[in-house]
Amino acid sequence: MSSWGSWGVVAGGAVLILTPSVAVLAGWRPGPVRRARAPVPFLGMAGLAAYGAVLADEVPRLAGASGGVRLTCAYIALGLIAVAIALVILYDFLSGRARRGRP
Repeated sequence: MSSWGSWGVVAGGAVLILTPSVAVLAGWRPGPVRRARAPVPFLGMAGLAAYGAVLADEVPRLAGASGGVRLTCAYIALGLIAVAIALVILYDFLSGRARRGRP
């Protein structure tokens, strides 16, 4: 990927992932989950983990790091994506109870 492509991914991730995630952590609730009793901050944390994965994967490319460093950072990014998926699954599990009307 070219340098311009990497910068595009970082900037696009900041606009599309980071901004809503920080807003959710600051207390904003998106329309579909506004009335839910589910722990919405889990979605914000998942977004931060996903943006961390973007940074972990793209910053070494922009810095011109060696192949070993880029591979290590790719594994870190994969771990962060796994954390994001786990947080979304946990949110879905906890909001499922709230959707059914159980405490």
